[in-house]
Amino acid sequence: MQRHMQATYWQIRKRLFELLSCDGRRSRSGQDLVEYALIVGFIAVACGALIPYTATESMRAIYSRIAEILTNSTSQT
Repeated sequence: MQRHMQATYWQIRKRLFELLSCDGRRSRSGQDLVEYALIVGFIAVACGALIPYTATESMRAIYSRIAEILTNSTSQT
């Protein structure tokens, strides 16, 4: 049992060292993740901005009502 715990300790220590070390591969993968998140965010904002222009009349009425409610709620404070 002692040997198993000692081996587990070294595996955990090795993995912790890998995570904390600043090798290029690890930092690059984090950078890729941030870039993908920015791209997805840009696409979401662009789609949100285009929805009112591509929507049907009933959907435009709903968006207009929501915008009116939000405008009134911010002007009351």
